[in-house]
Amino acid sequence: MTVTLKTVGAFATLFLVGVAPTVAAPQQVGVVVKVDRQAVASQSGQARDMAPQGPVFFKDMIRTGVESRLEAKLADDTVLTLGESGKITVDEFVYKPGAQGGKLALSVARGAFLFVGGKIEGPTGGNVAIKTAVGTLGVRGTTVWGGAIDGGFGVLVLDGEVMLRTKRGSVLMRKGQGTMVYKGRAPEAAAPWPEDRTKRAVATVTISDQARFVPTLGR
Repeated sequence: MTVTLKTVGAFATLFLVGVAPTVAAPQQVGVVVKVDRQAVASQSGQARDMAPQGPVFFKDMIRTGVESRLEAKLADDTVLTLGESGKITVDEFVYKPGAQGGKLALSVARGAFLFVGGKIEGPTGGNVAIKTAVGTLGVRGTTVWGGAIDGGFGVLVLDGEVMLRTKRGSVLMRKGQGTMVYKGRAPEAAAPWPEDRTKRAVATVTISDQARFVPTLGR
């Protein structure tokens, strides 16, 4: 089975040939693994709670509440963790089990996140793009954290390589290195982070063993 999901102009084509478009059911691309407190997904004007073991659909806009966390696993084994007051969307997902390649595009509008690459990423990278508030991350063999910290936006590579491209410059980071991006400036040179900053970053996406899902809709 090949899953190929991306935004296209199919509806416009249907209108041109005089065929009334139908709204396809959303396609599942993953599953929720853990939720601490509150997480909600929105799509086509409909919202639903993101309960553990529930589906993640293509184009879901996933939001977490205050002091909340969510972990999801995509069909290619990519693992995404979103920190509190976060918002993330799966913009593109192309995956064929057993085959190399594919494509994954994510947008993280706010909040801290942890990305652990799956099969789409592959050994050579180039198949995954993560759009953030400061620029786009290209990843390879990667576990990477990103989010607001110490008055700027930080990126920390826990494994693999990451290229961050912004309007003011780019920086390549390898395992154990991070960068900071402050408003109006180019990314800082790749370098190991202070231990304290690293611990605070990891804490923003850590989900406790005592995590408890709290529904927010239909109460």
